[in-house]
Amino acid sequence: MVTPLSEASDQQKLMLSMASGSQAAFGLIYDQLSVPTFAICNHYLKSPAAADEAMCGLWLYVWQNAAMLSGLDGSPWSIIIGTAERHAKNDAQTERLARGTATTLSR
Repeated sequence: MVTPLSEASDQQKLMLSMASGSQAAFGLIYDQLSVPTFAICNHYLKSPAAADEAMCGLWLYVWQNAAMLSGLDGSPWSIIIGTAERHAKNDAQTERLARGTATTLSR
């Protein structure tokens, strides 16, 4: 996904502001990316509760690691979307493993 330079620059400014502890910047970023990140979580995790839990974990991670994420190559939005996909895939794998273990234990 190619992002216009001014848009990428605005995204970077928001990320840096969030990395400095700005809750307002976090809110703006969340407002812009909550729908696509929820769609990703919902795609990989089959229950609404699991998707909600994944969203909480994702956005806590983004808040706590904003400085690191803002230093990565690429637009901040593509970085957060990629992070959402990795987190959702990991949560889905953990969920599958837990189900497999529960099935094995109940036999």
